[in-house]
Amino acid sequence: MALKRGIVLLEEYNSSWGCEYCLEEALLRKVLGSRILEIHHVGSTSIPGLKAKPIIDILMVISIFDEINEIAELLKPYGYENRGTQGILDRYFFAKGPDDARTLYLHITLPNSNTYYNQLYFKKYLIDHKEYILEYAKIKEELALGFRLILVVLMGFLMLLLILELIEYF
Repeated sequence: MALKRGIVLLEEYNSSWGCEYCLEEALLRKVLGSRILEIHHVGSTSIPGLKAKPIIDILMVISIFDEINEIAELLKPYGYENRGTQGILDRYFFAKGPDDARTLYLHITLPNSNTYYNQLYFKKYLIDHKEYILEYAKIKEELALGFRLILVVLMGFLMLLLILELIEYF
């Protein structure tokens, strides 16, 4: 289970994703102990029957962001990279695994934050309304295809620029 950064590839639901989450939760609890107020398996890999990128998403709740640098240092030996807030001010984002084999995303947030409610309610809604799982999967597949098409067009454009530069050079 891993995916190269920048690649969007959906797989059929795999029940082993829940086991992967449990192993990682145990590791995080061991390393961070009482700093963790809550921890949840979120994202598409947490929803039975939903296609997903093979990357586990974990939502972890801490009491204050003042500890984030210390948490980052504690997690670094286990392959976690602190990617900052990435524009979402109530969440810190950590990626696990090298760029060519991402295995896990850790979202660290505060109690009662928008990120907290958005992640948990979206999961609960899809689990409670299974009829929307297929609809959501279709949207994800269309977006993934669109992403791949954008990459192909971009690569073609870059090749054209390179060719034009070469023609101008010679």
